[in-house]
Amino acid sequence: MVFGVLFLIPAFEAASAQAVIDNPAVPKAKNAGRVVAAREVLAISDEGRGDYFFKWPHKLQVAPDGSVLIQDKDQLLRFDKTGKFLRNLFKKGQGPGEMTSVVSCLFDEKHLIVQAGTPAKLLWLDAAGTCETETPIRAKTPFLTALLFYRGVLYLHSADFPRVEGEPGIVDAPQKIIAFNVSTGEAKTLASFPAKEFVVTSPGGGGGMFDISKLIAVPFQGAHLALTHTCEFLLKIYDPASDTVLRQFRRVYKRVKAPPLTEEQKKGGLFIDGKHYTQPQLTYANDVTNLFAHGDMIWAVTSTRDRKKGVLIDVFDADGTYADAFYLQLPDAALQNIGYPEMCALADDGLWIIEPSKDGTFAVRKYQIRG
Repeated sequence: MVFGVLFLIPAFEAASAQAVIDNPAVPKAKNAGRVVAAREVLAISDEGRGDYFFKWPHKLQVAPDGSVLIQDKDQLLRFDKTGKFLRNLFKKGQGPGEMTSVVSCLFDEKHLIVQAGTPAKLLWLDAAGTCETETPIRAKTPFLTALLFYRGVLYLHSADFPRVEGEPGIVDAPQKIIAFNVSTGEAKTLASFPAKEFVVTSPGGGGGMFDISKLIAVPFQGAHLALTHTCEFLLKIYDPASDTVLRQFRRVYKRVKAPPLTEEQKKGGLFIDGKHYTQPQLTYANDVTNLFAHGDMIWAVTSTRDRKKGVLIDVFDADGTYADAFYLQLPDAALQNIGYPEMCALADDGLWIIEPSKDGTFAVRKYQIRG
């Protein structure tokens, strides 16, 4: 396998797009709106363990073989599909096969592809966790995160920090897709899917921002990305190979009021040039908070919640048709994190979620979903 270095070739034309498909408020399924109770079938904790420790588990992923990857501080933990601990793949350092941090993980037919940071590089690990080869990623483009690997091309998300003049405000922040051919080292900038950010900058060059919306993108049907990047209900199926939005669709949705800021949020925030900035109080929550790809269907986790029923999941097919909807009943700790892409993953045989406990510990649980 031959690898190159990431040389960016600008390509600023926006991806072509299909007209938006408008769906009604009610899906096609006759039993839409039903309540589906999730049943816990497996749990992973660090209690009594000496080989790993959950400090801040995140970026949970399920591999094609059903094994589970979890990132943590100086850890890249792999468990088999039964929850048995296999190994910690993290080797701290800057030498061959080593990493200072993990940015993202992807899979090809034979490898786990680890995107490591500082220095930025790709590590190709075999089934035993041995690094077969690696390549540096040298680019001026900031904040690169790998999203999809398909036919020798790595597709990455690049987020720029937008600057505003004068008073802080909400702006469109570019969320670019970068295509990197790992054999030739050629790379180019593809489409941009702007997200909303509340941005604060100072004349001295300092600044910070709060996410209003964000790009959520998941591999779909092997070669595509299912994504959302707006506050309002809008989903897209994007083909990065042709730099084309194949479908964009939405449905009539009753927006949910955003919860008031907590005292912790009010006290925290940004301190720039001696001033304290908190995130803005929004009128509405984002309509879609997470996406799952399930075969040829896309599950959209919505902001609609019911104390008794659970969280509303909308289901769309690859044509953009609103096919189904159901309320998913989960324990409170699971409901807390199902709206965060880094904290859960859907596999063919169940839903995995990282759950916090009141005592500050964490557990990873698998739920069976039927109905």
